Amino acid sequence: EPHLTVLRHDTNRGYGYSIKRAVAQAQYETLVLTDADGTYPIERIPELLAMMDGADMVVGARTGENVRIPLARRPAKWVLRRLAEYLTRTEIPDLNSGLRVMKRSLVRRFLPLLPDGFSLTTTITLASLTHQHPVKFIPINYAKRVGTSSIRPLRDTANFLSLVVRTVMYFR
Repeated sequence: EPHLTVLRHDTNRGYGYSIKRAVAQAQYETLVLTDADGTYPIERIPELLAMMDGADMVVGARTGENVRIPLARRPAKWVLRRLAEYLTRTEIPDLNSGLRVMKRSLVRRFLPLLPDGFSLTTTITLASLTHQHPVKFIPINYAKRVGTSSIRPLRDTANFLSLVVRTVMYFR
């Protein structure tokens, strides 16, 4: 029977910090990551787990038939993805999906370098690809968010551009 431990913080330390803390305390080698905003199809987790054979990470790529990414974010996401693909020389269907399965050992390898903010998923994807870790992508749907997003389009896009370039150059 699965055992669940809830980790709480007195203050908001960030998305990445919460994931890094959970990874540091994880007892199993296979980690499942998903957002709690109702956007990801958690019923697809068994499929992602089944694809872990021969992979260090399986990402639910938001490229399915029903994807609700706000129109205003699409151009920036496209530019960021294309830049990341150019720099890593790898096709990346979704750079920062919040639905993924990963090996704990993979994340721990890069743990000190991972940011405390929401760019953790982008960073672990880029770190994995630049080190030739096997990463698989599976198309998933992406529903409309429940609640509001904390993303600030202009500032966060500029920060992501910088992050993509810095991360790939660092690992090269």
